[in-house]
Amino acid sequence: MMGWNYGNMMGYQGFGVGTLFVLVLLVDLTLLGIWLWKQINKK
Repeated sequence: MMGWNYGNMMGYQGFGVGTLFVLVLLVDLTLLGIWLWKQINKK
């Protein structure tokens, strides 16, 4: 249960900040993967 303080600060009662963090991380990794793929295909 790590959502006690962070959840209240950000207004996510009951919604884990961990879940939000994982979603952001997945989006970042996807964008990075697409960018790297484009860079590789250029050469």
